[in-house]
Amino acid sequence: MKKVILQYLASALTVILILGLVAFDRHQNQYLVTKVNDPEISYIYQDSLENLDKLALSRAGVIQSYQIDPLSVRKENGKIRLALHINHSYDMQVNLVLKADIYGDLSVVEATPSKALKLALEAEPYQKRLTLISQKVDAIITRDHWDQGIKPAYVAQVRSKMKKTSLNQLDKVLQKIDQESKEVGSDTYTAFFQASKLPNRDKLNLVMEHMQVYVDKYQFLQLGKSGYKFSKKLEPTSPFYSYFREAIMETYQTDLGLGEDELGIKLHLFRSWIDKQSMDYIRANYKGKTDLDKLLAYSKDKKIHLDYTTGASYHNRSLGDFTYPENMKIQLPQTSVMGPYGVSNSRFIEFIVNMYTGRFVSEWNVYKKRKDGSIDSNPKHYKIEDGADIADTDSANYGLSKGLNADLPAYLNNSHTYLDVRHPADNAIRRKMVRKWKNAKNVLNGGRYADIVKKGGLKDLETWRQVKTEDRLQVYNAYLDYIRSNLVLNGFDSFYQETYKPQGGAKKD
Repeated sequence: MKKVILQYLASALTVILILGLVAFDRHQNQYLVTKVNDPEISYIYQDSLENLDKLALSRAGVIQSYQIDPLSVRKENGKIRLALHINHSYDMQVNLVLKADIYGDLSVVEATPSKALKLALEAEPYQKRLTLISQKVDAIITRDHWDQGIKPAYVAQVRSKMKKTSLNQLDKVLQKIDQESKEVGSDTYTAFFQASKLPNRDKLNLVMEHMQVYVDKYQFLQLGKSGYKFSKKLEPTSPFYSYFREAIMETYQTDLGLGEDELGIKLHLFRSWIDKQSMDYIRANYKGKTDLDKLLAYSKDKKIHLDYTTGASYHNRSLGDFTYPENMKIQLPQTSVMGPYGVSNSRFIEFIVNMYTGRFVSEWNVYKKRKDGSIDSNPKHYKIEDGADIADTDSANYGLSKGLNADLPAYLNNSHTYLDVRHPADNAIRRKMVRKWKNAKNVLNGGRYADIVKKGGLKDLETWRQVKTEDRLQVYNAYLDYIRSNLVLNGFDSFYQETYKPQGGAKKD
């Protein structure tokens, strides 16, 4: 009897151990299934599928969707094996082998398509599709002088644009990509600029060639009649500007800045056209009573912060004695919105705004266009007294301006100085205006200039606007005295709240 009991207990223990191992294996398998289904690693599957099918996960590809088969997930020899079912099919699948690195991050080390999937990828209709796409990108490379490096970017554009449309729309999509390749700053053009393996100098020169720019006898940068134009969708915080700035900063690293060569001179003058594009975009796409209202609507829509802290003395010039500022400077975005991609786009775009009217101050408010579409660049055709907007105009920043910000890496500390402050000669019209329209010296350098709008941003502007016109000069002089005494340049509102009573505007004793 005792022997029977012992045998029974041994059998029971064996069953318990087996059940325990089954439960453990099931738990382990559930853990693996959860791990391989983590959305954070979906890119490793997408990359593997794109290696098999260039047009994967789009309506143009053979592979249009995938699902992980949970029953296939298992661990063998320290690696994870699983199967992806393609397009909800059990015949078409990809068997993957995943391996973790020393940090535990998974990557695909082997991808084997099933026979059915191989046949679909080798089928004539799909191969013809790939041939057509290859011919299209080759034509663009020949026409626009890009290098072979843009081919993956072209295919990526096809994939992206074919995700939400049907296969019979492929020709239209290819036509759209071709059109975008002629629009500087479009998604397609930006992808090409970023993907190109050409030296940065050559890429910058390509942009100039594509837009057929030339410097006329008055040092004005004109755009060619049949040259490419900016994309109408090119907004102030578009990625193109980040990559364009990066190429400039890496090409021009000496104290000579853009004055180093002919290309640099063109790039300096080209920033005026960037200013125009940014101003036109805001005016055309956002509503508001004033340009400032439209700009604020843009920043709210895009959830970006504006920077008010860089100096505006060069944008408050006067013909006679300087009294007080009329304009404020806004740069955007205050901090880069590019994440880890490309160089910082902080404060690349600049707007000068009249504090009383809310209107953009720009040379483009004054320039005249000829019948052939070019700009009348003869300085004799512009009067000195009409030149305020030209003298005070905005200017895109190839370097990184600082203001009251602390986001400049040490190696870029001087980039704003040698790329933007010390620059090649402006066009003859602007040179004519700045000879007469002079900027006042900064208050801390013995002058009369101090920014009204600074750290307080719109609050500085609002408080300044509340000062009666007849009182502004007296209040501004008190503001200058305050700065001289305290050596603080935080903006008008902090001074006003400290110096004047909240009601009535009477100065505190």
